Amino acid sequence: MIYIFSLFITLAYLLLMSYNISVVIPTTRSIYLKELLESLKAQTYKNFEVIVVDNSINETESQKIKSISDSFEIKYVREEKDGLHNARNRGVLESKGGIIIFLDDDIIPDHNLIEELIKPFYIFDKVAVVGGKVIPIYEGKLPDYMNHLKYSYTSRLDYGEKIMEVPTVAGGNMACLKDIYIRVGGVNPDAFQKRENIWYRGDGESGFCRKIIQSGWKIIYTPYAVVKHRIPSEGLQINNLKKQAFKHGIQMSYSKFFGNSPSKFLLAVRSISFFLLFLHNMVLHKLHSYPINIRYELDGETFKARFLYELRLIFNKKLREHIRRTNWIT
Repeated sequence: MIYIFSLFITLAYLLLMSYNISVVIPTTRSIYLKELLESLKAQTYKNFEVIVVDNSINETESQKIKSISDSFEIKYVREEKDGLHNARNRGVLESKGGIIIFLDDDIIPDHNLIEELIKPFYIFDKVAVVGGKVIPIYEGKLPDYMNHLKYSYTSRLDYGEKIMEVPTVAGGNMACLKDIYIRVGGVNPDAFQKRENIWYRGDGESGFCRKIIQSGWKIIYTPYAVVKHRIPSEGLQINNLKKQAFKHGIQMSYSKFFGNSPSKFLLAVRSISFFLLFLHNMVLHKLHSYPINIRYELDGETFKARFLYELRLIFNKKLREHIRRTNWIT
Protein backbone atom coordinates (compact mmCIF):
# COMPACT_ATOMS: atom_id res chain seq x y z
CA MET A 1 0.00 0.00 0.00
CA ILE A 2 2.84 2.35 0.91
CA TYR A 3 4.57 1.49 -2.37
CA ILE A 4 1.44 2.34 -4.39
CA PHE A 5 1.04 5.64 -2.54
CA SER A 6 4.70 6.54 -3.13
CA LEU A 7 4.34 5.67 -6.80
CA PHE A 8 1.25 7.89 -7.05
CA ILE A 9 3.08 10.83 -5.45
CA THR A 10 6.04 10.34 -7.79
CA LEU A 11 3.83 10.25 -10.88
CA ALA A 12 1.90 13.30 -9.69
CA TYR A 13 5.16 15.17 -9.11
CA LEU A 14 6.46 14.25 -12.58
CA LEU A 15 3.19 15.53 -14.05
CA LEU A 16 3.54 18.70 -12.01
CA MET A 17 7.10 19.21 -13.26
CA SER A 18 5.97 18.96 -16.89
CA TYR A 19 3.06 21.41 -16.53
CA ASN A 20 3.54 24.75 -18.27
CA ILE A 21 3.77 27.56 -15.74
CA SER A 22 3.90 31.29 -16.41
CA VAL A 23 5.12 33.75 -13.77
CA VAL A 24 3.67 37.22 -14.37
CA ILE A 25 5.33 40.20 -12.69
CA PRO A 26 3.47 43.49 -13.18
CA THR A 27 5.69 46.44 -12.31
CA THR A 28 6.04 50.20 -12.47
CA ARG A 29 9.58 50.42 -11.05
CA SER A 30 12.98 48.84 -11.42
CA ILE A 31 14.38 49.08 -7.89
CA TYR A 32 13.68 45.49 -6.75
CA LEU A 33 13.21 43.76 -10.10
CA LYS A 34 16.74 42.40 -10.56
CA GLU A 35 16.75 40.85 -7.08
CA LEU A 36 13.39 39.19 -7.70
CA LEU A 37 14.48 37.74 -11.05
CA GLU A 38 17.67 36.40 -9.46
CA SER A 39 15.59 34.62 -6.80
CA LEU A 40 13.43 33.02 -9.49
CA LYS A 41 16.54 31.48 -11.07
CA ALA A 42 17.16 29.71 -7.74
CA GLN A 43 13.69 28.12 -7.51
CA THR A 44 13.46 24.37 -6.92
CA TYR A 45 10.89 24.18 -9.72
CA LYS A 46 12.52 25.08 -13.04
CA ASN A 47 9.99 24.65 -15.83
CA PHE A 48 8.37 28.08 -16.11
CA GLU A 49 8.44 31.22 -18.18
CA VAL A 50 8.70 34.72 -16.70
CA ILE A 51 6.79 37.68 -18.11
CA VAL A 52 7.55 41.18 -16.88
CA VAL A 53 4.70 43.56 -17.64
CA ASP A 54 5.88 47.17 -17.59
CA ASN A 55 3.07 49.55 -16.63
CA SER A 56 5.19 52.53 -15.60
CA ILE A 57 4.21 56.06 -16.61
CA ASN A 58 7.86 57.11 -16.18
CA GLU A 59 9.88 56.68 -19.38
CA THR A 60 13.20 56.36 -17.54
CA GLU A 61 11.82 53.59 -15.30
CA SER A 62 10.40 51.81 -18.35
CA GLN A 63 13.82 51.81 -19.98
CA LYS A 64 15.38 50.36 -16.82
CA ILE A 65 12.67 47.68 -16.55
CA LYS A 66 13.23 46.63 -20.16
CA SER A 67 17.01 46.61 -19.74
CA ILE A 68 16.82 44.36 -16.67
CA SER A 69 14.32 42.04 -18.38
CA ASP A 70 16.52 41.76 -21.45
CA SER A 71 19.58 40.98 -19.33
CA PHE A 72 17.74 37.96 -17.89
CA GLU A 73 16.50 36.97 -21.38
CA ILE A 74 12.87 36.86 -20.28
CA LYS A 75 9.73 38.13 -21.94
CA TYR A 76 9.13 41.88 -21.61
CA VAL A 77 5.69 43.35 -22.33
CA ARG A 78 4.77 47.02 -22.34
CA GLU A 79 1.20 47.77 -21.18
CA GLU A 80 0.21 51.36 -21.91
CA LYS A 81 -3.14 51.42 -20.11
CA ASP A 82 -2.67 52.60 -16.54
CA GLY A 83 -3.72 50.18 -13.81
CA LEU A 84 -2.40 47.10 -12.04
CA HIS A 85 -5.36 45.06 -13.35
CA ASN A 86 -4.47 45.99 -16.92
CA ALA A 87 -0.91 44.80 -16.37
CA ARG A 88 -2.00 41.52 -14.77
CA ASN A 89 -4.61 40.80 -17.41
CA ARG A 90 -2.17 41.63 -20.21
CA GLY A 91 0.36 39.24 -18.67
CA VAL A 92 -2.19 36.44 -18.72
CA LEU A 93 -3.05 37.04 -22.38
CA GLU A 94 0.67 36.99 -23.27
CA SER A 95 1.36 33.81 -21.29
CA LYS A 96 1.83 30.24 -22.53
CA GLY A 97 1.25 28.43 -19.25
CA GLY A 98 -1.86 26.63 -18.04
CA ILE A 99 -1.14 27.92 -14.53
CA ILE A 100 -0.40 31.61 -13.97
CA ILE A 101 1.57 32.78 -10.94
CA PHE A 102 1.36 36.45 -10.02
CA LEU A 103 4.19 37.98 -8.02
CA ASP A 104 4.56 41.57 -6.84
CA ASP A 105 7.84 43.20 -7.78
CA ASP A 106 8.83 43.99 -4.17
CA ILE A 107 8.54 40.52 -2.67
CA ILE A 108 11.26 38.07 -1.63
CA PRO A 109 10.13 34.51 -2.47
CA ASP A 110 11.21 31.38 -0.65
CA HIS A 111 13.31 29.08 -2.86
CA ASN A 112 10.44 26.54 -3.17
CA LEU A 113 7.64 29.07 -3.73
CA ILE A 114 6.59 27.99 -7.22
CA GLU A 115 6.68 24.30 -6.36
CA GLU A 116 4.50 24.83 -3.28
CA LEU A 117 2.03 27.12 -5.06
CA ILE A 118 1.17 24.55 -7.71
CA LYS A 119 0.99 21.43 -5.51
CA PRO A 120 -2.58 22.08 -4.23
CA PHE A 121 -3.92 21.95 -7.79
CA TYR A 122 -3.12 18.23 -7.72
CA ILE A 123 -4.26 17.56 -4.16
CA PHE A 124 -7.71 19.15 -4.10
CA ASP A 125 -10.65 18.91 -6.46
CA LYS A 126 -11.97 21.90 -8.44
CA VAL A 127 -9.25 24.31 -7.38
CA ALA A 128 -8.89 27.47 -9.49
CA VAL A 129 -6.72 29.65 -7.22
CA VAL A 130 -3.92 28.96 -4.75
CA GLY A 131 -2.31 31.58 -2.52
CA GLY A 132 0.46 31.53 0.03
CA LYS A 133 1.64 33.29 3.14
CA VAL A 134 2.74 36.93 2.94
CA ILE A 135 5.06 38.13 5.70
CA PRO A 136 5.74 41.88 5.89
CA ILE A 137 9.32 43.06 6.35
CA TYR A 138 9.42 46.51 7.89
CA GLU A 139 12.34 48.61 6.66
CA GLY A 140 12.06 50.82 9.74
CA LYS A 141 10.54 50.84 13.20
CA LEU A 142 6.82 50.05 13.35
CA PRO A 143 4.99 53.19 14.58
CA ASP A 144 3.06 52.92 17.87
CA TYR A 145 -0.28 53.66 16.24
CA MET A 146 -0.11 50.58 13.98
CA ASN A 147 -1.25 48.38 16.90
CA HIS A 148 -4.46 50.40 17.26
CA LEU A 149 -5.67 50.41 13.66
CA LYS A 150 -8.81 48.66 12.44
CA TYR A 151 -7.02 47.46 9.27
CA SER A 152 -3.40 46.34 9.03
CA TYR A 153 -2.40 48.33 5.91
CA THR A 154 0.62 46.01 5.56
CA SER A 155 -0.59 43.32 3.11
CA ARG A 156 0.04 40.56 5.66
CA LEU A 157 -1.74 37.30 4.84
CA ASP A 158 -1.50 34.37 7.24
CA TYR A 159 -4.32 31.88 7.79
CA GLY A 160 -2.12 29.64 9.92
CA GLU A 161 -0.04 26.53 9.36
CA LYS A 162 -2.57 24.27 7.61
CA ILE A 163 -3.59 23.98 3.97
CA MET A 164 -7.22 25.07 3.79
CA GLU A 165 -9.99 26.49 1.65
CA VAL A 166 -10.28 30.27 2.06
CA PRO A 167 -12.35 33.18 0.68
CA THR A 168 -9.43 35.24 -0.66
CA VAL A 169 -5.66 35.34 -1.07
CA ALA A 170 -3.07 38.03 -1.81
CA GLY A 171 -2.53 38.97 -5.45
CA GLY A 172 1.21 39.27 -4.98
CA ASN A 173 1.56 35.57 -4.13
CA MET A 174 -1.17 33.83 -6.10
CA ALA A 175 -1.48 31.06 -8.69
CA CYS A 176 -4.53 30.42 -10.84
CA LEU A 177 -5.74 28.32 -13.75
CA LYS A 178 -5.48 30.43 -16.87
CA ASP A 179 -8.69 29.29 -18.52
CA ILE A 180 -10.75 29.92 -15.37
CA TYR A 181 -9.07 33.30 -14.87
CA ILE A 182 -10.19 34.37 -18.34
CA ARG A 183 -13.62 32.78 -17.96
CA VAL A 184 -14.51 34.84 -14.87
CA GLY A 185 -13.27 38.08 -16.45
CA GLY A 186 -9.82 38.51 -14.89
CA VAL A 187 -8.95 40.70 -11.93
CA ASN A 188 -11.06 43.78 -11.28
CA PRO A 189 -9.65 47.35 -11.46
CA ASP A 190 -6.90 48.00 -8.95
CA ALA A 191 -4.09 50.46 -8.24
CA PHE A 192 -3.53 53.34 -10.66
CA GLN A 193 -0.53 55.65 -10.90
CA LYS A 194 -2.37 58.65 -12.30
CA ARG A 195 -4.24 60.50 -9.58
CA GLU A 196 -7.16 61.35 -11.87
CA ASN A 197 -7.94 57.63 -12.14
CA ILE A 198 -8.44 57.12 -8.41
CA TRP A 199 -12.25 56.97 -8.69
CA TYR A 200 -11.93 54.07 -11.15
CA ARG A 201 -10.01 51.75 -8.88
CA GLY A 202 -11.88 48.67 -7.68
CA ASP A 203 -11.35 45.58 -5.57
CA GLY A 204 -8.58 43.92 -7.60
CA GLU A 205 -7.74 40.37 -6.53
CA SER A 206 -10.35 40.30 -3.75
CA GLY A 207 -13.05 40.90 -6.36
CA PHE A 208 -11.43 38.28 -8.59
CA CYS A 209 -11.53 35.77 -5.71
CA ARG A 210 -15.19 36.56 -5.15
CA LYS A 211 -15.92 35.81 -8.82
CA ILE A 212 -14.02 32.52 -8.55
CA ILE A 213 -16.12 31.33 -5.60
CA GLN A 214 -19.37 32.50 -7.22
CA SER A 215 -18.43 30.42 -10.26
CA GLY A 216 -18.25 27.28 -8.11
CA TRP A 217 -14.46 26.98 -7.85
CA LYS A 218 -12.24 26.73 -4.78
CA ILE A 219 -9.47 28.95 -3.43
CA ILE A 220 -6.78 27.19 -1.42
CA TYR A 221 -4.27 28.68 1.01
CA THR A 222 -0.98 26.93 1.60
CA PRO A 223 1.38 28.02 4.39
CA TYR A 224 4.29 26.43 2.55
CA ALA A 225 4.33 29.00 -0.27
CA VAL A 226 5.93 31.96 1.46
CA VAL A 227 6.97 35.42 0.31
CA LYS A 228 8.29 38.31 2.33
CA HIS A 229 6.91 41.72 1.39
CA ARG A 230 8.94 44.88 1.86
CA ILE A 231 7.16 47.66 3.75
CA PRO A 232 9.13 50.94 3.46
CA SER A 233 9.08 53.33 6.42
CA GLU A 234 7.38 56.08 4.42
CA GLY A 235 4.53 53.72 3.62
CA LEU A 236 3.58 53.66 7.30
CA GLN A 237 3.61 57.42 7.77
CA ILE A 238 0.21 58.88 8.66
CA ASN A 239 -0.22 60.81 5.40
CA ASN A 240 0.39 57.66 3.34
CA LEU A 241 -1.90 55.58 5.56
CA LYS A 242 -4.63 58.19 5.05
CA LYS A 243 -4.26 57.73 1.30
CA GLN A 244 -4.53 53.96 1.73
CA ALA A 245 -7.60 54.36 3.94
CA PHE A 246 -9.25 56.59 1.33
CA LYS A 247 -8.55 54.05 -1.42
CA HIS A 248 -9.88 51.30 0.81
CA GLY A 249 -13.16 53.20 1.11
CA ILE A 250 -13.48 53.39 -2.68
CA GLN A 251 -12.76 49.67 -2.90
CA MET A 252 -15.46 48.84 -0.35
CA SER A 253 -18.14 50.83 -2.18
CA TYR A 254 -17.06 49.38 -5.53
CA SER A 255 -17.38 45.86 -4.10
CA LYS A 256 -20.82 46.68 -2.69
CA PHE A 257 -22.26 47.61 -6.09
CA PHE A 258 -20.08 45.54 -8.43
CA GLY A 259 -22.08 44.37 -11.44
CA ASN A 260 -25.21 46.27 -10.35
CA SER A 261 -27.07 49.53 -10.92
CA PRO A 262 -28.00 50.98 -7.51
CA SER A 263 -30.87 53.46 -7.34
CA LYS A 264 -29.99 57.12 -6.91
CA PHE A 265 -32.20 57.28 -3.82
CA LEU A 266 -30.27 54.44 -2.18
CA LEU A 267 -26.97 56.11 -3.05
CA ALA A 268 -28.17 59.43 -1.60
CA VAL A 269 -29.20 57.80 1.69
CA ARG A 270 -25.93 55.89 1.95
CA SER A 271 -23.87 58.98 1.08
CA ILE A 272 -25.48 60.96 3.90
CA SER A 273 -24.87 58.06 6.30
CA PHE A 274 -21.18 57.85 5.38
CA PHE A 275 -20.83 61.62 5.74
CA LEU A 276 -22.23 61.42 9.27
CA LEU A 277 -19.85 58.54 10.07
CA PHE A 278 -16.99 60.65 8.76
CA LEU A 279 -17.96 63.52 11.10
CA HIS A 280 -18.37 61.07 14.00
CA ASN A 281 -14.84 59.74 13.52
CA MET A 282 -13.41 63.25 13.26
CA VAL A 283 -14.98 64.05 16.65
CA LEU A 284 -13.53 60.84 18.12
CA HIS A 285 -10.15 61.79 16.68
CA LYS A 286 -10.29 65.08 18.59
CA LEU A 287 -11.49 63.45 21.82
CA HIS A 288 -8.84 60.73 21.99
CA SER A 289 -5.11 61.10 22.49
CA TYR A 290 -2.22 59.77 20.44
CA PRO A 291 -1.77 57.01 19.28
CA ILE A 292 -5.38 55.79 19.59
CA ASN A 293 -6.72 58.88 17.81
CA ILE A 294 -4.93 57.87 14.60
CA ARG A 295 -7.36 54.98 14.16
CA TYR A 296 -10.31 57.37 14.04
CA GLU A 297 -8.50 59.69 11.65
CA LEU A 298 -7.93 56.81 9.22
CA ASP A 299 -11.45 55.41 9.65
CA GLY A 300 -12.72 58.91 8.90
CA GLU A 301 -10.81 58.88 5.59
CA THR A 302 -12.45 55.58 4.67
CA PHE A 303 -15.93 56.92 5.36
CA LYS A 304 -15.13 60.17 3.52
CA ALA A 305 -14.13 58.16 0.45
CA ARG A 306 -17.34 56.15 0.57
CA PHE A 307 -19.41 59.33 0.94
CA LEU A 308 -17.73 60.99 -2.06
CA TYR A 309 -17.66 57.84 -4.21
CA GLU A 310 -21.33 56.99 -3.78
CA LEU A 311 -22.27 60.64 -4.26
CA ARG A 312 -20.39 60.56 -7.56
CA LEU A 313 -22.27 57.41 -8.55
CA ILE A 314 -25.49 59.44 -8.49
CA PHE A 315 -24.30 61.91 -11.13
CA ASN A 316 -21.41 60.28 -13.00
CA LYS A 317 -22.64 58.05 -15.84
CA LYS A 318 -19.15 56.82 -16.69
CA LEU A 319 -18.58 55.68 -13.10
CA ARG A 320 -21.95 53.87 -13.05
CA GLU A 321 -20.97 52.02 -16.23
CA HIS A 322 -17.63 51.23 -14.61
CA ILE A 323 -19.17 49.38 -11.64
CA ARG A 324 -21.56 47.43 -13.91
CA ARG A 325 -18.70 45.97 -15.92
CA THR A 326 -17.69 42.47 -14.75
CA ASN A 327 -15.23 41.33 -17.44
CA TRP A 328 -11.92 43.20 -17.46
CA ILE A 329 -9.84 40.93 -19.69
CA THR A 330 -11.85 40.52 -22.90
